[in-house]
Amino acid sequence: MPDTVISFTTVEYPDEASMQQAREAFQQEMGPLADKLRPLGMTSFHSSRLFLPEGKFIIANWLEYRDMAAYEACDKIWQETGEEFAEKYGHLFEGVTITPHRGEVMDDYS
Repeated sequence: MPDTVISFTTVEYPDEASMQQAREAFQQEMGPLADKLRPLGMTSFHSSRLFLPEGKFIIANWLEYRDMAAYEACDKIWQETGEEFAEKYGHLFEGVTITPHRGEVMDDYS
């Protein structure tokens, strides 16, 4: 597991309605995107609703990549997709705070 690279991004929405609108768009778009990323080395991709802190509307996207080379290959696809998303769905991100985190797995206790 030490070569595994993770990408954990939190997306905080101003209200529940904007979170739901974005989620509906992502439900349509993420399946085909995941299909492009798997052959490049993405090994896991899921989104979760975070409950803490209370009263916040936060979704966390967690991705794992086989290694740094896979992350870099997939990141190119993410960059292209991000530009397309901005054109199609930019209005869904008004008032949204996106916080990306990247790292390498040091220990795995699963």
